[in-house]
Amino acid sequence: MTAWAVRTSAGAALPSLTALADDVARPGRIAGDLTTVLGDLVAEVLKDRSCDLLLLATAKGDLPAWAEAILADPPALAGSPGAVAAALGRRHHCPAYAVSAACASGPIALAEAARAIRFGGLQRVVVVAGDRLAPFVETGFAGLQVVDPAGSRPFSCDRAGITLGETAAAILLEAGDGAGIFLQGWGQTLDAVHLTAPARDGAGLQRACVQAMGGARPGVIIAHGTGTRANDAAELAAYRAVLPDVPITGWKGGLGHSLGASGLTEVALALAALAAGGALPGVCALRHGEDAPLLAPGWHPGLGLPWLSTNAGFGGLNGAVLLGTAERPAQPAIAVHLENRCTDEVLVGVRGAGRLPRPSAREAVGVADPQWGRLDAACRILVALGHHLGPWPAASGVVLVTDHGCLETDRRFEQARRQGIADHQAFAYTLPSAPVGEASIRLGLTGPGQVLVGASDAQARAAVAWLIQDGCPTVLLARIETGGAHESAWAERWSGLSGAANH
Repeated sequence: MTAWAVRTSAGAALPSLTALADDVARPGRIAGDLTTVLGDLVAEVLKDRSCDLLLLATAKGDLPAWAEAILADPPALAGSPGAVAAALGRRHHCPAYAVSAACASGPIALAEAARAIRFGGLQRVVVVAGDRLAPFVETGFAGLQVVDPAGSRPFSCDRAGITLGETAAAILLEAGDGAGIFLQGWGQTLDAVHLTAPARDGAGLQRACVQAMGGARPGVIIAHGTGTRANDAAELAAYRAVLPDVPITGWKGGLGHSLGASGLTEVALALAALAAGGALPGVCALRHGEDAPLLAPGWHPGLGLPWLSTNAGFGGLNGAVLLGTAERPAQPAIAVHLENRCTDEVLVGVRGAGRLPRPSAREAVGVADPQWGRLDAACRILVALGHHLGPWPAASGVVLVTDHGCLETDRRFEQARRQGIADHQAFAYTLPSAPVGEASIRLGLTGPGQVLVGASDAQARAAVAWLIQDGCPTVLLARIETGGAHESAWAERWSGLSGAANH
């Protein structure tokens, strides 16, 4: 990782680190058009160099623009993660798509970039991250009763919820970083437990950390640390299980929770701290009450590399990356094989006027499911297609590619919000990663999960091949488009065989 750039409410990277260390950082908004801000950050890290691929890490993209576009007749895609990524790609003359994995988007996009270099032969990949807040998401989180109006206090005994904020960041990864800081390891898992609540024992995050560490012991953990009781407790359970004595810091108390941008911002700030001498700010918490080695506010030098950064998101998506001075060891060649494919023709019901059927639980998976009524169309379709191609090894991954994302649910949620109706149950399904989370729960999948918004089918299949070459045994790949004038869906089952050349 040879270059980075950051924007927070406190400014660029070093002012942000200083504000965190002095415990004066406060969550806020970033001025300017989101696409312009992100494009400027990409230009800052590229410095007029070319780029082979640009990945946008985001949960919802330019949400104010998207919330207006989806209410048009017909709905438009302006402001969507794919549209923002495409605009950035046009500005910087390179292929681009969004990696959406809720609040774990940052580390998962970094892992995607690393695989693109290692297995795709790319030389230079930029990961940029940003999410614009809007009443849409503020209402949704408030409805889930996880917002603390007094301010987030991660890992504090009196913590009561998150505080939203905006941040943005860009990181350049290059092949053969030489003496620079490497993305030494990465891990990516699914909880397969609940759409909005983490696994209480933090088992999924544990596995992501172990994958990222690869046997190394980090000198510090830069934690997700949202400030909710459930998430912080699950995180600490994960760290106690695998890294019981490693010091922990986290910065969402000062920067706010910036959704899909938070993870990449935290990694970029860590890179800036390394370049400035290696001291990190501590946790912005008023009262530490947890049995954990939390760093108090202030500067903390002498935290030896490697450093572990972690994030988790709705849908049970977990991501972890390890920053160090060693390159991840090479892996044996793996052949990538398409085992089976199905289209929307396997879905029950009669398709008419370009619409896909909404299968019931019995029609989709053969058994009754009391929670099935909550699922939106994309979730039901992905579960049904995945069930048709199953059974699956538990370590299988899920990759969903889409242009529309959760347009249908977003439109319904925003219409209700503007009428003063808070459809809190639907909010979790307004994340593009919701179908991946529901598929993992109902198909028992605990491998990597991610959504590629605005990617082509060829780009999505390349991402699946990289996952398999990186050790995932089997991957469910699907494209699902719902909510537009013409709906469509297909799914494929991909697997690998060690010791053979890729094809």
